[in-house]
Amino acid sequence: MKWLALAALGVVGSLVFFSSGTRKLNGHVFAVPAANDIPDSSTPFFLPLPGPGDGFSFCLNPEADLRAQILIGVESKKQICSRAAGSEALVNHTVCAPTMPPWRGVAMRKNRDGVLWRYELPSASGNVAAAPVSCFALADNSGDGLCTARLPYKDLILSIHLRDSRMSALEASYADAVSKLESWER
Repeated sequence: MKWLALAALGVVGSLVFFSSGTRKLNGHVFAVPAANDIPDSSTPFFLPLPGPGDGFSFCLNPEADLRAQILIGVESKKQICSRAAGSEALVNHTVCAPTMPPWRGVAMRKNRDGVLWRYELPSASGNVAAAPVSCFALADNSGDGLCTARLPYKDLILSIHLRDSRMSALEASYADAVSKLESWER
């Protein structure tokens, strides 16, 4: 009877493993469940197409209505920062800075011009404001926008794609994404 239980556990474990997308990045191996995994061939139009070893995307909450889903891009910090080096890219003041400015529990200021806007962290006078979140208006004139927060996770960068109306949930979304990645890492 004991061997039957062990065999059943092995079959269940194999099904879980094979129904997951195995993603490798910077020496990390993640077994992303099929429900969360976004295959490279199905990458949404607003996410960059990943090259080999560039990263992967997953849906944080696949059970949610399509408009409420939060997509997460996982990329190599080394690759992102080397591409941005020497430019005015926003990542140079946040995730690529020698130390990421504190963002949790910090009220970010919305700097909006109508079509494009950023959420900026408080800055010391004379310094460029760190803006870990950038947004753009949607064509549906809903007043809502699509935002991307770039935040560090180990030697990776998480790009959290969510609606502007859900910005109050950014910290919780980040914590959920980190928790999932930790549980999926092999």
